[in-house]
Amino acid sequence: MKRPLIYVAALALLSATACKPKYDEMSPVEAPVTEAVFASGSIEPKDAYTLTSLSDGFIVKSLVTENDLVHDGQLLFQLDNRQQNTQVKIAQTNVEYAKISASGNSPALLQIKAQMDAARVKMQTDSINLTRYQHLIASNSVSKQDLDNAQLNYKSSLNSYLALAESYKATADKVQQDLTNTQSQLQNAMAGNQYYNLVAIGASKVYQIFKKQGDLVRKGDQVAQLGNPDSIVINLDVDEGSISKVQLGQQVLVELNTEKNKTYEARISKIYPHFNETSQSYKVEARFLKEMPGLISGTQLQANIVTNRKEKTLLIPHVYVVNGNKVLVQKEKKIDSVVITTGIVSDDWIEVLSGLTPQDKIVKEKNAGNSGNSFSVPK
Repeated sequence: MKRPLIYVAALALLSATACKPKYDEMSPVEAPVTEAVFASGSIEPKDAYTLTSLSDGFIVKSLVTENDLVHDGQLLFQLDNRQQNTQVKIAQTNVEYAKISASGNSPALLQIKAQMDAARVKMQTDSINLTRYQHLIASNSVSKQDLDNAQLNYKSSLNSYLALAESYKATADKVQQDLTNTQSQLQNAMAGNQYYNLVAIGASKVYQIFKKQGDLVRKGDQVAQLGNPDSIVINLDVDEGSISKVQLGQQVLVELNTEKNKTYEARISKIYPHFNETSQSYKVEARFLKEMPGLISGTQLQANIVTNRKEKTLLIPHVYVVNGNKVLVQKEKKIDSVVITTGIVSDDWIEVLSGLTPQDKIVKEKNAGNSGNSFSVPK
């Protein structure tokens, strides 16, 4: 018999508790709402390029500072090129010697030419002797042996002359080739010397300098960043879950890390289709609506990309929603569960597309999340 008594007592306790307020209540709020995608990023010059060292050496001259405007081909940095200058001088000396060797008065060619002249004189003499012996043999004035010796002498001197002529031609070709090679070496040395001069590519603005005068740079080191002097862009990283909401022309509200609590307006100008595995995000580009003088390249920022805006909508606090799409509605003394269709969802507020009216009273159990009073109505 004790169980029913306990049951009744329990019912009495519940009845007593029900007399106390168990719910927070409020009506849906009519207000404008804005949906935005958060993105972080930085400011970069458009068409920026990095000035990179093509040689090893110390910076002996730094001729620019940040924010300087430079023209195409202007010398910006000069590296120590004493070793390369030595190579140029050696190459120049080699060219001078090669020119002397390739000239018609070079010792090597003059020597062969002298030998050729002597061989030609001997060949001509032996030719004359051979002709004379050929006439004398008809009258038996000389022996057949004398004629054969004259023929051998002429043939030998002819071969010597031809060999020397060939040697002269080969030597002349070689010294000419040597001259061409040394000239090419000089051009390469002089071209290599140019690698120690870092110059601007087109009209540019110096945004950042990474190396100063006296610093040692290695081949491939970044020395400075330059870019279009008339164009600054905002590079944003947007996560893959939000990129589908981003479109060209959308408003972007930008807060620079260097100017907290100050907002600048921009517009989406470009959406890159490539997903960056390193940052796990898509790259989006935006442009300021107004000119922003004095901006520093690389400045970090946070931005909100406005993806949707409604001037009048029905909003309820997030904590009044149960199971994602249900709310408790008080109708007279009865509380019913109503299914709603939601639109824009934030951490604090949910847009109600259908299922509620501004006159409805929605309730939630006390202490179920934040109290209704902890929410501020959107302005």
